[in-house]
Amino acid sequence: MGVEDYHVVELVGEGSFGKVYKGRRKYSRQTVAMKFILKHGKSNKDIHNLRQEIEILRKLKHENIIEMIDAFETPQEFCVVTEFAQGELFEVLEDDKCLPEEQVQAIAKQLVKALHYLHSNRIIHRDMKPQNILIGKGSIVKLCDFGFARAMSANTVVLRSIKGTPLYMAPELVREQPYNHTADLWSLGVILYELFVGQPPFYTNSVYALIRHIVKDPVKYPDNMSANFKSFLKGLLNKLPQSRLSWPALLEHPFVKDDSMDLVADTQSTPFEVKRSDATRKADEIQTSRNPAEPPSKNAANNTEHDHDKQKSSKKDGPTSTTDDHHGSSPGAISDAPSGMFSSKHQVYSFR
Repeated sequence: MGVEDYHVVELVGEGSFGKVYKGRRKYSRQTVAMKFILKHGKSNKDIHNLRQEIEILRKLKHENIIEMIDAFETPQEFCVVTEFAQGELFEVLEDDKCLPEEQVQAIAKQLVKALHYLHSNRIIHRDMKPQNILIGKGSIVKLCDFGFARAMSANTVVLRSIKGTPLYMAPELVREQPYNHTADLWSLGVILYELFVGQPPFYTNSVYALIRHIVKDPVKYPDNMSANFKSFLKGLLNKLPQSRLSWPALLEHPFVKDDSMDLVADTQSTPFEVKRSDATRKADEIQTSRNPAEPPSKNAANNTEHDHDKQKSSKKDGPTSTTDDHHGSSPGAISDAPSGMFSSKHQVYSFR
């Protein structure tokens, strides 16, 4: 099977990565997203990373993770075919600025399931942000864009390379320290905070100042946040990765506890199980031995400058739109919707 087996319907997204089209599989009514990525101008490492993303996606089967249907490679380009999601969580934020806690909680439970599945399979996403969270049929939240994802072997303790979006980066990441799966959990906390408050806990137009805030400043929580939600975010937004709320305790937190997860937890090995091995202790020592007030290196800021500029270019009251690799309808005006539901131009969402 190849690209000739699909009808390309319309362009739905474009960026430096390439283009995403809405498509339809021939001789069927199946609507898909078709992501075309040109090889021209990309290094051998870039090509390798693209193949890695495809292989990671190919193996993932979960309700809250976008499903890859097909993938093709020609001498000129890659084409990745995935299920077509109806919109983005980012669109909801653009339209509504912030969400009631009940809706944030429903989204949190789904994202926790997605991350638990990834981490159980020893995969770190590394680029968690609202633009990478799509909304499928029935308002099911789906995590997408695994371009920065990294599979870890059973004996891997930490990673060092910096990937992702600075607004959602964990302190150890922006300080160029070793990190592990808990970096995803910090990003989850930032996303949930932004959904409720309307902007991330740390935001500034200066990359250097942003990194300094992430590393040094405490998170300020609004008074209208429930005790359970605040407790959950405090667990995730702990600046010390070894003290961050993680598996399996995270699944038992009252804010996200889901009885349907009990069976899954019983039948799967705990993802990245925290054991005080020599390697883990050594990693912790590396992370805690440096002065927390130590300014970020110039290299860290340079690595994140481009992504941050994209974020800040149009962000005022809420998150900014980017042309990152995702698909869905364009943001539109708010329409009247029942209480507890949120609308974009084409779809009303109810996260229940």
